[in-house]
Amino acid sequence: MTQEQDDPIWSAAWQWVQREHDRENFDAAARAEMTAWLIADPLHRKAYDKAARLWLLAGLVPPSASE
Repeated sequence: MTQEQDDPIWSAAWQWVQREHDRENFDAAARAEMTAWLIADPLHRKAYDKAARLWLLAGLVPPSASE
């Protein structure tokens, strides 16, 4: 496992990024819950921003030729 996978803040941030992109189930209540989590600790925002960048970069990577 990587250090990030062992980090509960990173895990929560990654889950928030994934949930946020699930448009059908990410409603106003979920957004309020995520916002509360983000403002609870500066480390939460830092981890979330990193996870969001990773999500964006992964979306920009073209699929491999074998797919």
